Amino acid sequence: MITPPRAAVRRLALGRLISTTGSLAAGTALNYEIYERTGSTVWLTAAMLCTWGLTGFLGPVAGALADRYDRRMVMVGGEIGASACWLAMPFAIEDPAIVLALAFVGSVFLSGYFPAAGAAVPNLAGKDNLSWANSLLSAGNYLGLTLGPLLGGLLVATTDTRWVFIGNAATFVLSALLTMTVRGRFSEADAETDALRGEHAGILAGFGFLRRDRVLRLMALSWIVFIVGMASTLVADAPLAQEFGQGSFGYGLLTAAWGGGTILGTWLGRRLTEDNEGRAMVWCSGLVALTGFAVALSPWFWLVLVWVALFGITDGPTQVAEQNLLQRRTPDVVRSRVMGAWETLMHLALTVALMLGAVLVPILGPRGAYALGGITGVVGTVILVPLLRWLPERRPAERAVAEDAHRGSSPVAAIATPISPLDPS
Repeated sequence: MITPPRAAVRRLALGRLISTTGSLAAGTALNYEIYERTGSTVWLTAAMLCTWGLTGFLGPVAGALADRYDRRMVMVGGEIGASACWLAMPFAIEDPAIVLALAFVGSVFLSGYFPAAGAAVPNLAGKDNLSWANSLLSAGNYLGLTLGPLLGGLLVATTDTRWVFIGNAATFVLSALLTMTVRGRFSEADAETDALRGEHAGILAGFGFLRRDRVLRLMALSWIVFIVGMASTLVADAPLAQEFGQGSFGYGLLTAAWGGGTILGTWLGRRLTEDNEGRAMVWCSGLVALTGFAVALSPWFWLVLVWVALFGITDGPTQVAEQNLLQRRTPDVVRSRVMGAWETLMHLALTVALMLGAVLVPILGPRGAYALGGITGVVGTVILVPLLRWLPERRPAERAVAEDAHRGSSPVAAIATPISPLDPS
């Protein structure tokens, strides 16, 4: 029996919430355990690289795997493999090198999950539910990102780290079981899809598609500019809290304000449609940029928290629109590879941003870093402006009907050849 579209998405969103919360809690515990045993920031950096730093560059391979094989099995197999790695960690806790090796292998197993899940959503949810589905999935992901570190810190303070690792293994199994209960099409299988396989062959096909599609190409350029400036503020948050005399508690409040705002923003994104998502992306991106300047000029810490929360609220809808456009504009046969390529580009931008932040925050100060983020945000928004002309991108027949409806006349039937979503230039 086929699982109803909304029920299928709810199960995937619940699984993502559970596994993301467990992953972030376990990651917090792992970092603490490694630093306590080694006393070395080099080992701490290695832990971060093993859990998320390096695997972000596996997107092309992970996407190819999800396009080649059953996506549900890629998702389930990845989580079961990651669960086995985290379950083995308590037995190797005395040897940091083995623990980090297990963490890295677990992350490699998981690398195919997001390309597979992102590519499967349009098939499971259907066109009419796409914004709602991406909104719910993003909200679950960001709720996990917000709760995970808090839960990890609490568990490290009250229990043995081994139990946090075991708990994380259990969350992966639970998420995998929820995915297995979803009955439906995780990928398309028809003559049209088969005919496109040769056109989109190769591990790097996702990058080629992003380069050819004018909307996705523009979005990628804008997002890279945005991230390089704005994400460097992640390095500035702790010094900013100290500047206001708020210490570690203030730093936690900044993270909570951002996380809570983003959860609300992605929830608001459920109302996006093909007709308004281009405008929403441009306007919300501009508002995100303005929050960078607002934080830089704020005289009170409580006002900083308001602006950081607004950052998340305005950023949330852009992420839903991003997923909508990636999924809608990409043929199913190459969609996982496009998702993987996108993830790799964004991860590369984030890595550059963090390195720049480490250099620029001591020079500019935390407020200066936020102002710089505002400047790059404005540039990124300007890059997106052509979307106001390009979107919504309609077929000729649909455009004729829309124009007739706007003039108040009865629609005239039209027969036309669909326009390719790819930019021929």
